[in-house]
Amino acid sequence: MSEENVESVRQAVDAFNARDRDRLLGLMDPEIEFRSVFERKTYRGLDGMVQYREDIDATLEEFHTEDDRFLDAGEDRVVYLYRIVGRGTGSGVPVSRENAILWHLRNGKLLKGEVHLDQKQALEAAGLSE
Repeated sequence: MSEENVESVRQAVDAFNARDRDRLLGLMDPEIEFRSVFERKTYRGLDGMVQYREDIDATLEEFHTEDDRFLDAGEDRVVYLYRIVGRGTGSGVPVSRENAILWHLRNGKLLKGEVHLDQKQALEAAGLSE
């Protein structure tokens, strides 16, 4: 199941970057929970994830990820290492920083995401090292 979980997260990232809402929501468990340190908020359920995308788009233009890496962490977990890239909405200030998400999956669907501002911290939380 581990390779399938990595592929599910990879597909979700592709759908997120492509702004393909229907495909993205289809890869999520209806009980999804996503904790975002940027918005200082936990988003719950599919409606919550739609709100998350709206919140991102309200603060960042041209938002996407780069340098994507996906690591199987066992026990239905995947560590997603990435760089966010975009511009502040209105200000136009460039944004670029490395982050990570520790994803928990259920039946191949994203169930719980925990954003980490430090990639090493995310790896440690998953019991992995670089």
